Amino acid sequence: MTTLVTGGNGWVPSHVVRRLAARGESVVSFDLSEPDALLLDFLGPHADQVSFEQGDIVDRARLEEICRRHQVDAIIHAAVITPRVDREQREPERIIDVNLMGTVNVLEVARRLPGLRRLIYVSSGAVWGDQATGVDVLDEASPANALSLYGITKLASERLTLRYGALFELDVAAVRPANVYGPMERVTPGYHGATELREMLRLWAAGEEVRVNSDAGPWLDWTYVEDIAEGIELVWSAPVLPRRVYSVTSGRLYSIGDVLRQFARHLPGFRWRVVDPSEANYVVSGDAPGPVPSNRRICEDFGWTPPTPLDEGMAAYLAWIRENGPQ
Repeated sequence: MTTLVTGGNGWVPSHVVRRLAARGESVVSFDLSEPDALLLDFLGPHADQVSFEQGDIVDRARLEEICRRHQVDAIIHAAVITPRVDREQREPERIIDVNLMGTVNVLEVARRLPGLRRLIYVSSGAVWGDQATGVDVLDEASPANALSLYGITKLASERLTLRYGALFELDVAAVRPANVYGPMERVTPGYHGATELREMLRLWAAGEEVRVNSDAGPWLDWTYVEDIAEGIELVWSAPVLPRRVYSVTSGRLYSIGDVLRQFARHLPGFRWRVVDPSEANYVVSGDAPGPVPSNRRICEDFGWTPPTPLDEGMAAYLAWIRENGPQ
């Protein structure tokens, strides 16, 4: 059996690739970039289970040739551009082409593959957007209010995946990862920004005290990257999928203050304080908590929830940061 992971050299997908390879699966990582030393070191002894193929997800012929040559029978589609506003403004067409038409290419290739077992689309909690009002919980049935090109293309790709599944009798599912933290967050062709965590860690790495204007929002459902990868692997491997969309989240919100206290606990010499906005070197929203993303569905169907407590995940993440830097 061979699983193709699109965007497999990237942050979350590299953890998925490592988990599949560790269980003996033959894995093809299809990515715009070549594997670098950091990725190969991360994969360790399991790198031998991985075939690296370079290419662009918008090149359907290349994608199909790779799938047929490697006799791919399962696909985890994670290739995407995760843009900030400035990149949305610079190259909206490219973002739509990769994020949406790339998904169409994967689906068109998948429906023609002999013996395809399952296709997993790696979506995002961004499909919910930030306009939810009057609700305490966000789950798979909550209205989608995506406004960014990233969220819009994730939502559209989710629905395309489910529709192709119905039209062509494909075993498909979409997995919505939470706000992720953990090793291997770095610049790639599709990911030039950074989480709030990595931005603040860059200040620490430069020897600066982190000065924020608030220790409140943004309140986010920070979930350890290895748990995200485990959730994707779980849906990929399940004998039967009772439902077709699953959120993978810690199921609780953490403030900027919660995160900074973890940094201070696990990073020698880390200093931070709340200051007037005019003195801040990292400005945050200061918002109050919003709705909490729910992990109830994946727990009901598989008896699983992300197992890593924040303190344990942060300890592992920050050990990696001390060794490799915030990239």
